[in-house]
Order: sequence, then structure tokens, then C-alpha cells
Amino acid sequence: MPVKEILILRHGHRLAWTFNPQTQTYTSTHPFPTDLPADPPLASHGVRQSHETAAHLSKLLLPQVKEDRLVIYCSLFYRCPETLQPSIEAFQEMGWKGKVRGERGMGEWFGAAPFEQPVSGDPEFLRDRFFPWLEGRMSRVLPNSHGETIDELHDRVARAFEVIVREVDREYEEKGSAGEDVTVLICGHAAPIIASGRILTGRMPKDSSEEDFKCFTCGLSRFVRRGKATAELSDTEAAQEAMEWRTNGGVAGGWACTMNSSCEHLSQGEERGWHFVGDESFDSYGPPRTFGGDNSDCKKIEDTNESRTDSAKL
Repeated sequence: MPVKEILILRHGHRLAWTFNPQTQTYTSTHPFPTDLPADPPLASHGVRQSHETAAHLSKLLLPQVKEDRLVIYCSLFYRCPETLQPSIEAFQEMGWKGKVRGERGMGEWFGAAPFEQPVSGDPEFLRDRFFPWLEGRMSRVLPNSHGETIDELHDRVARAFEVIVREVDREYEEKGSAGEDVTVLICGHAAPIIASGRILTGRMPKDSSEEDFKCFTCGLSRFVRRGKATAELSDTEAAQEAMEWRTNGGVAGGWACTMNSSCEHLSQGEERGWHFVGDESFDSYGPPRTFGGDNSDCKKIEDTNESRTDSAKL
């Protein structure tokens, strides 16, 4: 059983962006590295959080790094690889020679809408411009270009985990390391992290706004595998089985949550928690909104009003 545990890290404290429902456009008051308006970098506090996280992970994952038992995935929105950067640099100093695998299936959630929602940068662009340790491969799971309902988000994350776990299991089996316990580290966003807890444990609450799984900035969650996925299933059959996570105990044999967005490694502890509110069929960071009405902009969670400066780089 190669994948023994999954660690899920939320990105650090980020800058904000604004959405205008009248024009159906996203804008930002600060220039963003990728020039995508809904793709902000970390705020200076988020950079500090990322360094504190790196200090913690470099100790926690030392055996996995030394023994080649660590595989890393992340969303391709800029703030996620940026959050991982200090950790990757620490791992490389410890001898890690792997690459981080970008996966849009773990990307940000945007509510269902009659227009196209934002997408992250391409992996090749991010690798060549910012993060040389990022793989240039394309994702195997893609969010709906017009956004998703809450149920659709959960099923998208389930497909992503089926792909990730099955991929890593197969890789280690093929190289003769099927007896090793592998850790998968994933960096993502609030809504997909909540969905991750549910699809891994197989527990979907009747009310999606239930605060079951936490997601503080740079909070770290841990899931330990309960059983092994059915190895003889084809890829198509495995994908179909993943969609039954609500009734079969969770994706890939099911997982137990042993750490729920722990922030013990952060000097300022738990910050910027988030949870679903109602249907949220359109604005995924606020109450349900309709087209029409006043002309005021809808602002995503206001992480900070500060400007991004070189002083943010520790």
C-alpha cells in the first residue's frame, strides 16, 4: 500500500480580488505575477506563514524526503506553489530530487455561473517563469469552465484523489517499492480542502455548511488510509467507483482524519477559516447573489489591503 497518508495544506494569507456581477469581470487593485485577476500572490503575512510551514514540514517529513517516499501535488493558482516554495527549497537541501505535480483538479472553486470562470496559469508557464521545480505536465482532472455547484465540486475533488492515489500506488508498485509507506502532500484551497475531508472519509453532511473539516491559512490536515483500493479495477471502473464515495466509505478504500487543519506550527495560530454558506451557486466566497440589483462590486474575502513589496520576501 504505497500511499499511506495524505497531508493537505491550505495556501497562506493572500491578496484579494474583486468581482463585478454587472460586467461579469474579475479585477484586482494590485498587479499579480501571472496577470490573471483572480490569481493573487501571498500577502507578506502569507509569506511568513509559508516559511513557518517549511520549518515544520522539513522536520515532519525528513524520513520521507531521505527515503524517496514523498510525492507532492498542488493547485496551479499562483498562491499554492508560492506557499510550497520555502518547503521545496528545504527539501532540496535535504536531498529531495522530485518535482511538484500541478493538478487543476485540486484548484480553486468558483460557483456555477452562465459565464466562464477564472482558470490558473499553465504549468509550463509557471515552471518557466517562477517555479523551476514544477512539472510541466497537464492535469488529468479539470473543473467545469462555467464553475460548479457544491456537489459538483465534491465530485471533481473525488475524481482528482482517485487519479492521484492510483497514480502514486501504480508508480511505486512498478518500481518494486509496493511495500513502502508513501506520503502525498497537497497544497490547495479552502473549499476543495473541506471537500477533500468529506470524500476521503466518505462522510457528506446533510447540510454542506456544517463546519466539519477546517481550512485555516497554512493549516495542515492529515488523513491515514484505512483500506486498499481494488487493484484489479480498470481506470474507467476506478473513476466510477470514486463517484460512489458517499456510500462506499471514501475514495481509494477510505481514510481516517487524524489532524484537522492544525496550526500549531504557526506563530499566530488559526487564521482566515472558511466554510460553505447555503447554496452559493454563484459567488463562492459570499452569500448567494443574483444578477441585477445595485452596481457595487462583490469582493472576495479581503485577506489584506497591503501592497506586495520586496519586503514580503523573507
